[in-house]
Amino acid sequence: MNLKNKKGITIIALVITVIIMLILVGVTIKVGTNSIDEAEKEDIITNMISIKTRAKIVKDQYNFKDISNLVGTKLTEDTEHDTTQIDSVIPTENKENCYIWTQTDLNDQGLTSINSDESNFYVVYYGDENNSIEIYYSNGIEGKYSLTQLQEE
Repeated sequence: MNLKNKKGITIIALVITVIIMLILVGVTIKVGTNSIDEAEKEDIITNMISIKTRAKIVKDQYNFKDISNLVGTKLTEDTEHDTTQIDSVIPTENKENCYIWTQTDLNDQGLTSINSDESNFYVVYYGDENNSIEIYYSNGIEGKYSLTQLQEE
């Protein structure tokens, strides 16, 4: 039998094929990871918008006349959550009107699909008489904590 007449794949062709496949897999994983990160970010922004909408309703109902009925635990009185990271981004003058919405608060407001715990929570700044309401996310996204910052992108 003559070896020159045999047709088949060479080891070099096989190695090149494997390398090309590994490159394609690497690119696909990177694109997929970026898509997942973007989807998680959009989910948090959507949650913040939902909370802001509900907070506006709460504020309009109480109009700061009966401040004890505002939803949430006052940021300055909360002992359950670690607010160290978010304290630095909320202006000091605003902290008096900031409330942490716990999972119970979210559920009571009909926002059961939003999850909140000791490490991932939302802070509502009820604002002043101009109806300015701001929502903060405790972990931040890419160094941005407020809904306004995240929507500016």
